[in-house]
This record gives sequence, structure tokens and C-alpha cells, in this order.
Amino acid sequence: MPDSTKQLKLLFKQSRLIARRKNCRQAAIFGGVFMLVGACLDAVVYPELLLEFLVVRVFCGVLLVLFGLAITRMKSDLISLIVVHVVGVLPLAGISYMIAVADGAASSYYAGLNLVLMGATLLLRWTAIDSAVNMVLCLLFYGMAVMVYGNTWREAFVPGYFIFVTGAIACAGTYFFNQGRFREFCLSKDVQDGKDQLEKSFKQLQAMDETKSRFFANISHELRTPLTLILGPAENLRSNGKYSKDVAFLEHLDTIEDNALRLLRLINDILDLVKLDSDEAPPRPETVNVTDFIHGITSHLRAIAALKNIDISCTSSCLEQEVVWLDRDRLEKIVLNLAVNAVKFTPPGGKISLGAETKDGNLYLSVVDNGQGMSKEDLENIFVRFWQADMSARRRHRGAGIGLALVKSLTDSMQGEISVSSEINKGTNFKIMIPAPMPETGALVDRESNTRDVLEKFNEKARLSGVESVKETVASERGALNTLVSNVPQETRRKRVLVADDEDAMRNFIARQLDDYEVLGARDGAEAWEIVQQEPLDLIILDLMMPGMDGIEVTTRIRSLPATSRIPIILVTAQASEVPRLNALEAGVNDFMSKPFSVVELRVRVRNLIASSEFEFKLAKSNVNLETAYEKLKEQRSILVQTEKLSSLGRMSAGIVHEVNNPLNYAKTALHALKSFDRQIPAEERDDFLEVLGDAQEGVSRVIGIVSDLRSFTRGDAAAMSRVVVKDMVESARRLSSQTLSGIRFDVDISPDLEINGNDGQLCQLFMNLFQNSARAIMVRGNGPEPQISVQAEERENGSVAVRVRDNGCGISKDDIEHMFEPFFTKNDVGEGMGLGLSICHRIIKQHGAEIDVKSEVGLYTEITIFF
Repeated sequence: MPDSTKQLKLLFKQSRLIARRKNCRQAAIFGGVFMLVGACLDAVVYPELLLEFLVVRVFCGVLLVLFGLAITRMKSDLISLIVVHVVGVLPLAGISYMIAVADGAASSYYAGLNLVLMGATLLLRWTAIDSAVNMVLCLLFYGMAVMVYGNTWREAFVPGYFIFVTGAIACAGTYFFNQGRFREFCLSKDVQDGKDQLEKSFKQLQAMDETKSRFFANISHELRTPLTLILGPAENLRSNGKYSKDVAFLEHLDTIEDNALRLLRLINDILDLVKLDSDEAPPRPETVNVTDFIHGITSHLRAIAALKNIDISCTSSCLEQEVVWLDRDRLEKIVLNLAVNAVKFTPPGGKISLGAETKDGNLYLSVVDNGQGMSKEDLENIFVRFWQADMSARRRHRGAGIGLALVKSLTDSMQGEISVSSEINKGTNFKIMIPAPMPETGALVDRESNTRDVLEKFNEKARLSGVESVKETVASERGALNTLVSNVPQETRRKRVLVADDEDAMRNFIARQLDDYEVLGARDGAEAWEIVQQEPLDLIILDLMMPGMDGIEVTTRIRSLPATSRIPIILVTAQASEVPRLNALEAGVNDFMSKPFSVVELRVRVRNLIASSEFEFKLAKSNVNLETAYEKLKEQRSILVQTEKLSSLGRMSAGIVHEVNNPLNYAKTALHALKSFDRQIPAEERDDFLEVLGDAQEGVSRVIGIVSDLRSFTRGDAAAMSRVVVKDMVESARRLSSQTLSGIRFDVDISPDLEINGNDGQLCQLFMNLFQNSARAIMVRGNGPEPQISVQAEERENGSVAVRVRDNGCGISKDDIEHMFEPFFTKNDVGEGMGLGLSICHRIIKQHGAEIDVKSEVGLYTEITIFF
């Protein structure tokens, strides 16, 4: 049995003992009362025994009440268990005594025993074993009663049977009841444990939330101080006329100031959320002119809306001088956040409308646009902190997901309500209702007139920097596809570097640090990919998170093209997680830089990667040259080996030809002389004699022809050129290849007078190789039309001669035609040739100043034409 089950059963037993003690008191008092009330029954059934039965009832009732009062004070579980059983047994003993004194087995009081059995089982929370013990005791008491009275067993059987059945039912009921109680106890325990765990988790979450709030508050305060020390000196430097004409200096100053304000705005938003959560920022109401307020917000946004050709308007049903008593700062953050979002997500040519009205003591604001809209699923989460509809690295609009959450919190802090409705590609409508009481008399103070400290001035600039950031985004969206950013004159440019980042400030900053390079800029991954395909580049710097196509996808595409696969890539990321780095390494990134990075680090990494890339390029070029030289060496070695073989064959053939020619001449002369004796042969045998003699002469002539061809093929001077009869040369090559051409129809259509200038041995080798390749192609084709090789030659109008060799073999694919004359290129299996035959043919053709043309269709034919 598992330990958890044992523990649960132990706990269940303990809880049952506690419940038994409590129920025992109630059951004892309840039983004592009914024992006394039973005297009424005695008065009716046995009036003559009323006094005697009353004594028994009083005795049992008093004992039951005493035991019931005492059991709650007993500390021992064993004594308590004994008392519980005594409480169950006392009524049985009393009723059994009455049965023995009265009618015995004929007494109807046995029904009381059944009631006690059932009542004790239900009220005393007994186990099945307790109920069984009680039933046995009841049967013993009843048996003793009928025996004292003198009844026979037959007379006591019927009441005893019903007592036994009642006890058995009580035992079974107790067993199943306790099983159900145990399951209920287990479920209750699980529920209680879950509740305790939830309470514990809730307290932990509360503590964590408080810790998080304190952390954000502390870190925000700590960050605002150095930011003030950055913005203050930057403002002083800007106001110093000494640097007013230094464009590069002012560009660096703009970068510092813009990004410091951007960071300050984000810190302020987080700090506002923390303060609103902890109720540390009570509202600071002041007089707000509703009409001036809504017109002021609209005027701030009109410039950036014009960049996207967006029509922005405002309407106010309030009187010109109507004012409300509200926190202007919170109200401005609410409307400005909603309006900036509307500009972000409304396409060019769209419309945005801001509205304000007061009614029934409430201020009603609205921001409506006809932009891209949101889905129903997105609407459920738009006010969730740090949530964004696009959370991927390819999101088009930057942000931390705080704006709308801050709007909701600010609205709630002013006891207001915000609602939103939206449809995809139709637009979004935000409505805000804020209680707006009228100012009290004497409270008409405009806090704008109060003197504000430096930090508050910077906070105001930071809030407006949100508008400026949208302006930068809009300007970037309307910009050209590619911006060339370089400080190096055209004549001194050497290496090209592509910088892809969706923030103009970051691109310009990196470009300014790479003065020695020509820098190309791309606003997103798609532009970077387009530039990579169009421009030669030496290095690419990619931001990880870019709209549309992130840095990892751009890297994957770059590595997929052979022309760009070796360009070194640096990935810039602000993420601390290792997962993007691993994905980038798998995609093929060469190096990483984490934001923020130092200028020295940037320059060193760029210089080292470009130098390494140059070295790899030179090494790869050297490897290609070495491979080419090695292939040529292999070719020359094979050609040398084959030439030596031919030379050896020539020397051997010269000896064989000399030794064979003499016997052949003797045989030829003998056959001629033998033919002169034909008239001496009997007439009936003369025809056979002449036929045999003719066969012998033909065989000898064929041998003489082969020997003559072999002598011509192996002639020593390969460079000697002479006039070669094309038909004789083709026939010679055919005879030398006769074994290979066995079973193939060979057609020759060449004029006997057609001649070309060349080396007959090399030309014979050329056509032998072509005939052997044709025969091999026919064999590869397998079953099909009749195997056929045809050779044709003709003189062209320009005086050249075209010799055409055509076969109906397996054909050659277009890709293979481009490589078929390369050394060692072969489609044959290992051991069936080295791939030098056609390469040698090509060399012979070039040596003769000829040209070659190949036409083929796979599965149909191959036609090779040589123009001499």
C-alpha cells in the first residue's frame, strides 16, 4: 500500500474518532431521553410491569446521559472506544431484560433491538466490525432473554431472524457508508490542500509582485539620474555656439539625445505603471480647457500624419472656455498613446479623428481610425502588459507593449472606463469616459504656469519623443529602397559593407564608425536581401529583429546562393538568450555583437572578418588552380601512357607485319598458281574447287588489308600530315573495330574521291573512338530498333569537308554534352573506361584545326559532325 494511502487512512481514522466522540454525546443523550419516553409504551402494553420497567429505563437513561457528558473530556482513545460501545450496548441490555421479564419470544419489544442496531450504526459512526460486534451482542442478549423466559428455539427463530437481518444490513450499510466517507474525505483533503497551495501561491505572487514593483521603482529612479546627467550636458553642448557648425558632432549629439529621451520615456511609462499599482501617485487635478487640449494634441500629430498622407482631425462639442478639473498629465498620456498608435497602424491615405465632449459631469474622448484593425482574439489582450499582436523578431512596429496597458491603468486611476471596437482592415475605435467635475471656486489654477524643475522638463520632452519616433518610422517607410551612407571619396573606396537595421539612428551610427569602407544601408531584411543579390559585398552587418524578414532568415537565404555563400556576416542582437544565437550559428552567421557594443569592437570585428574572407578567397583560388593543374597532370599522364602503348604496339606491329607479309605473299602467289590448274579438275568438282579457292583468296586479302591498316595506324610520325582518302580511312577504322561493331548495321555514304589533309593514324584513332562510343550507346539502349551506325561525308561550299557519324543509341543529355569532351568524364560504371576517349578525340580535332558539333536526343540518336 502506498505511503500516501496509509497516511490518508490514518488521517481519516483520526477524523472519525473525533466525529465519534462528538456524535456519541448526542447519541447517548438522545438514547437516554427515548429510554425514559418508552415508559409510555410500557403503560399501554405491560401496565402491570410499569414500575419495574421504569426502574430499568431510568437506570439505563441516567447512565447514557452520564457517559455522553463525560466522553468529550476523555483523552484516551481506548477508553473513548469502550464508552462508545457501552453506549450502544446499554439499550440492548435494558430491552433484553424487559423481553425476559415480559412475554419472551412473543414480546413485540424485539423491534426495539432492531431500532437500537440501526440507530447506533448511524449515530455512533461505527465501522463494519463495530456493527458486527454489536449485532452479535444483541443476538446473545436476545437469546439469553428467551432462554430465561423458557421459550423454545422455534418460538425465538422469527424475531431472531429479523434481528440478524437488521444487523447484517447495518454492517453492510456501515461498510459502504465508510467507503464513501473515505472517498469524500480524500476529495475534501485534496480540495483543502489545493486551497492551501493556492493561498500560499497567491501570497507568493503578491510578494513577488510587490518585489517587482519595488524593483522597477528603484531601478527606474536609479536610471533617471544618469539619464538626466546625459541629457543635461548634451543640451549644454547643443547651446554652445562653438560646435554649431560641426555637422558630424551634431549628428552624434542628436543620436545621444534622441535615444536618451526614448529610454527616459520608457522608464517613465514603467514607473507610472508601478506607481498606479501601488497607489503611490495620487491624481493632481488642475483646470483643463477641453477644446484647447484636444486641438493641441492634434496639432502635435498633424506633421507626422502628413508624412503618411493621413488626414487627422478633431472635433469638440465643448464651449471654447469650458474647463474641467482633471489630471492634465494623465489625460495627455492617454490621448497621446492612443493617437500615436493610430498613426502607426493606419496606412497612407487613411483618416484619424479625435473627439471630445462633456456630458452629465463626464468627459468623453474618442480616437477613431480606419487602419488595419485588430481581430477579436487580439482585442482580448490589448490591455495586457507587455503583450503585442506581433511578438516575433520580424515585427514591423517596435515597442515594449506598455502603451495600451498604461492607458488602461491611467483611465482606471481616474475612475474612468475605456472600451474598444475593431475590425480587420476597417479600423479601430477607442472610447474613454472619465468623471470630470467642474473646478471649485478659487481652484482655477493652471499648473502649466508653475515653474517646473529640469527633470520634469526632460520628462515632457521624453513624452513628445514618442511622436518623434513615429516620425522617424514614417520617414523610413517613405524612404528610398537603398541609401548609400559613406564618408569615403569614390576613388579611395575599397571594401563594401552592408548595414541592415530598421532604425535609422543605428544604421547611421555604424556607418559613421566605418569610415574606411563603403557602407550601404537597408531598412529591413527584404531590402538587405535585394541589395545582396544586386551588389558585390565584402561584409554584411544584420540586426536580428527586423520587420518582415529577420536577420536569421536573411542569413539563410544568403548562404543558399553559391555566389553569396562566402560573404562574412555579423549579427547584432539585444537579446541575452542563447536560443537566437544557436539558430543564427546554424543559419551560417560568422560573428555576433551584443548591444550595447563598443566602437573599437565593431571596427576590429569588421577588419578581422574582411581580412579572413580575403584570405579564404585567395586560398580557395589557389585550391582551384591546384585542382586544375592536377587534372591536367592526370590527363597528360594518361595520354602519355596511351601514347607509349601505341608506340609499343607500333614497334610490335612493325615486326609482326614484316613476319606476316612474307607468308601472306607466298599464300597469295600459291593461290594464284593453284587457280591455273582449274581446267585439270574434273568438271563435276570444278565449281566446288573454285568456290573454296575464292574463299581462301578473300580471307588472305582481308588479312593483308588488316595488316596494311595496322601498319598505317601505328606509323611512327604522328605529326606528319598528308592527303587522306576519307572513305579508305573510315573503312580502315571500321575494320579495326569490327569486333566491337559485331551485330550492328554499318552504312557508309562517302565519295571515293573525297580527301582531307591530316594524319591518317590519328584520324583512324579518332573514328575508332567514335565508332566504339556509338556501339556502347547502342548496347546501353538495349531493345529497340535495328542497331545502326551511319557515316556520311560531303564537301561544303566553303571548301571544307563535313564528316557525320550518327547512331540510334541511348543519346546524350544536354548537361552531359557540355562535359563530354572533358578528361575523365564518363557515365560508365567503374572499370568500363577512364573517360579519356572523347577527350583524345577532341585533342586530335583541335590539332587538325577542325571543329566539332554534337546533336542528340535522349533515347533516340546521337549525331557528331566534324568540319575539316
